[in-house]
Amino acid sequence: MSENFSRLDRLRIVREWQAYQLGRTDRTIAELEDREAAAARAARTLPPPAPEWKLSMLRTGSGSHADAVHTGDCGMGGERTQSMTREQALRALTEGGITACPFCRPDRELGVL
Repeated sequence: MSENFSRLDRLRIVREWQAYQLGRTDRTIAELEDREAAAARAARTLPPPAPEWKLSMLRTGSGSHADAVHTGDCGMGGERTQSMTREQALRALTEGGITACPFCRPDRELGVL
């Protein structure tokens, strides 16, 4: 079957195949460059800062309710916590009737005793 093609035709076919392969190689290179750039951006992205204050929530049969105010680095709040601002923590302790964690004592840091 290759006898039916002239040398020039065969060279054109080879050139077309090489152009196809070069296109695939270029697309693969671009994909890998995109992945590396995304990984570099992710490495430069800092995690969000830890909250200064947290509100721990207790799950009950009828839903969940606020349990205690904690400092941002307290580990006693459990997994169900919400971030709070300083003002929200002050209001929760003074007006909301929510207790302060007995371990991290956020009431001391907030000046509420």
